[in-house]
Amino acid sequence: MRTIVLAVLLLCSSAPGLAVAQQAAPVPDESTLARLVWTSMVAVDSANRTGNYSVLHALGSPDFQNSNTVADLAQLFRTLRENRVDVGRAILLEPEYHIAPAIDQDGVLRLRGGFEFRPQAIRFDILFQNIAGGWRIFAISVAEMQTSQR
Repeated sequence: MRTIVLAVLLLCSSAPGLAVAQQAAPVPDESTLARLVWTSMVAVDSANRTGNYSVLHALGSPDFQNSNTVADLAQLFRTLRENRVDVGRAILLEPEYHIAPAIDQDGVLRLRGGFEFRPQAIRFDILFQNIAGGWRIFAISVAEMQTSQR
């Protein structure tokens, strides 16, 4: 199986048209970026409030789903859940990006930033994969911290 995957990766990397098309993908517009962040924050908040991480899991890309079980997600967000962090309040503010939104050479969109609530800000670092024309979570980190920390 590993040999087949490697062969497919090598085949894709040797096809110049595929590589150029992937690198040429534009970063989505501001409203789409904000929607991606807000949707992710609401999914984390809903999962934390209900203890049901299946929707957050379903919003992930196939790679995310294969790497993380629903139980894994519950464990990853345990601290936010136990501290009753209101991640859903993120929809009240525009996300502030600490690094410019960008798509890497593998076609992964990275959104890293925060929501500057006082005294505790919400920080996020979310990677998205484009699957069938839509952005799906590939990796996600959400934390609450002092507003001055980045």
